[in-house]
Amino acid sequence: MILPCPVLLRLFPLIATLVLLTHAPRTSAADTADSADAQTSARTEFLWELDPYYSSIGLEIPLSRDALPDGKELREVQVYRELFRQSLRPRIMMLEGSVYPLPAAGAWLKSNHPDVYDDFDIGHLGDNQLNVLDGITAGFQEPWAISLFVGSAMRFSRKEEAADTRNRAYMGYLVSVGKKHIRNNTLIDDDWWEFEWKLKGERNLSDEELSWSFRAGIKNHGNPDIVDVAFFGLRRSNLDFDGPLLGIVANSNIELLTEVNQHGMRFLRQELTIGKKFPLPRQRFALSLDVGFIYEDEAKYRGTLVDPDADAFTLVFRPNIAF
Repeated sequence: MILPCPVLLRLFPLIATLVLLTHAPRTSAADTADSADAQTSARTEFLWELDPYYSSIGLEIPLSRDALPDGKELREVQVYRELFRQSLRPRIMMLEGSVYPLPAAGAWLKSNHPDVYDDFDIGHLGDNQLNVLDGITAGFQEPWAISLFVGSAMRFSRKEEAADTRNRAYMGYLVSVGKKHIRNNTLIDDDWWEFEWKLKGERNLSDEELSWSFRAGIKNHGNPDIVDVAFFGLRRSNLDFDGPLLGIVANSNIELLTEVNQHGMRFLRQELTIGKKFPLPRQRFALSLDVGFIYEDEAKYRGTLVDPDADAFTLVFRPNIAF
């Protein structure tokens, strides 16, 4: 059954109340040991992120009096193992609103100034029309979203470095809703909702930044002409100011997303991008470039949204600056 966005939005307060009532604050000896050198108690925090491709504001609400465990300098695999162990007893709930500035701007430009948008056509690749703006903004299927996350969390710190709210890792369940869908930089009315299991994290230290995301779930659409999908995605990005410029793992990133039809398991969409960062240690930032492709099967849409002239392949080209 597909629940429209207004219904889900009205359910958010009820969901939050149920989570708070069913996870009464409690402590344990193990948790006390984990947080002995951390802050003395958990607290509600306001989090935000600004980026040309993904910007968000969120409210992180603790479901326990215990402070978040400190992963300090655990290896990635150890972080995953610890978060999985703790995920059986959720520690936090997060409400978040996110917007994707460049994809939203691309859709706005194509709708309001199509002649300007077409000026960025650069030729053809087979039957596909290549457009610079398509390549820069591709990979985002909605302009904004509202999300609710419940799960475990961990913070990272070094004694010699100041605390940073970006140094967090999460594992749990995420429900997201929205009212618009983006197809080839065209906005389509669609009350969609998404449910996923997600593991994500970000560790920002003085000499290295590492972020990762693994997720799997389903996405249902209120618009009957957009096919409901199941998906699996992963992303990993590294910035190491002391790492080798041409290293394979250091200063590189990869992102993969696969979508299939929920009912027929037909392959519908594949995204793959790889990227490289070029750090400037003295300036403390890096130039970044991601390249890749998106393949979209014609069966992803039906009815009024069937477009025999739609491009099956989109080349991805994302320049950025990483701080």
